[in-house]
Amino acid sequence: MESIIYFIIGVIIVCCTAYDLIYTTFAPRGASIISGPVTLAVWRIYYRIGRIKKTREPLTGAGITIVFTILITWVLLLWTGNAFIYSSDDESVISTTTLLPANSMERIYFTGYTLSTLGNGDFKAGTDGWSIYTAFISFTGLMFITIAITYMVPVLSAVTQRRALSIQIASIGNSPQRILLNNWNGENLKKLEGQFQNITHEIVHQGQMHLSYPVLHYFQHKNKEESLLPNLAALDEAITIMLLYVPEQMRPADEYLVPLRKAITTFIGSLTSLYIQPDKSDLPAIHIDELQQAEFPILQPDMHKIEKLSKRRRALKYMVEYNGWEWKEISSPVLGKDMDLESML
Repeated sequence: MESIIYFIIGVIIVCCTAYDLIYTTFAPRGASIISGPVTLAVWRIYYRIGRIKKTREPLTGAGITIVFTILITWVLLLWTGNAFIYSSDDESVISTTTLLPANSMERIYFTGYTLSTLGNGDFKAGTDGWSIYTAFISFTGLMFITIAITYMVPVLSAVTQRRALSIQIASIGNSPQRILLNNWNGENLKKLEGQFQNITHEIVHQGQMHLSYPVLHYFQHKNKEESLLPNLAALDEAITIMLLYVPEQMRPADEYLVPLRKAITTFIGSLTSLYIQPDKSDLPAIHIDELQQAEFPILQPDMHKIEKLSKRRRALKYMVEYNGWEWKEISSPVLGKDMDLESML
């Protein structure tokens, strides 16, 4: 009876791990039954440390730690599951010198070096059936470990692209109001059209990468100019201000504005599908004081439109705070004043 239990436990562990590994690395929606909870658990540890220390510094190590933790978890689970399977039969592993059955620790050792195709041949499968199974897990073990390691390559590449996009958005303006004021030519905001066109595709791409590799969400930077979420939130808030307060004829043309807004919407959707509950966030205030001081032409907003956008703005606020930022920081400077002329910052 004990042998049957060991075999069932081993099969369940191996099958679940194989499913999680294949789904996480190949499926278009990333994390699965194991990698998802592991990711969330590691992130919460880093997030709490950051809150205790009142700094974003600890969060910068979360992403790479999560990736390595997932890789190690996959390897250990494959090792554990196969060790249980070998433990279901006393004749599954024997010593090559004495031909005596291996004990529990020796089976674990044999399983480990079989998965990694290493070892010095001091143990072998005890029967023809177990020899075939040993050859099978040797092949699949090497394959799974290779897939797990190559999983890191597109993730690290996407992190670099994400950072570049963040800097590109920050260059438009460091806050929702500055994005508008920096591109106001005295008559309209048409200067934004070219910039909107340039970043729309990149935002769509990043949204899809977040779906495929949810761990991307946990690669954080301590500087605002390199952090996508606060800059993306500032950009979306600038569009919201335009839709509510700026006369339609003064906005960028719909052929530039609508695709960008939809791209951000898909990005928000890719993140709200990852353990994020935006309804828990309070609705942030819309600030237009800088626009009023600059005598920027503004309309009286439609209250129905403000209410219609409340869910979207709650989601953005929650995502910003989930990444360790404060909502007010979407309007903070991105570079120190000692780095350039004030007009360039």
